[in-house]
Amino acid sequence: MTEPKAKILLEGGAAGSEFARLRAVDPGENVVKVLTGNRYEHFRRTGRTAEHEGVPLDVFEWSGNTFVAE
Repeated sequence: MTEPKAKILLEGGAAGSEFARLRAVDPGENVVKVLTGNRYEHFRRTGRTAEHEGVPLDVFEWSGNTFVAE
């Protein structure tokens, strides 16, 4: 049986980036990549939590981006 996805909160990002800040990831995931246009925004687990609608969520902070190879 697979473990349920954990809800997380993404903080930061490159200027002009628009994407959902709440995500679901596999438990134990430490890095998240989000495709936004022609690049991936990278986020790393911070060890912090933030409350969202009464639920504590693990916080992932923006660490940079890479462009999609053509």
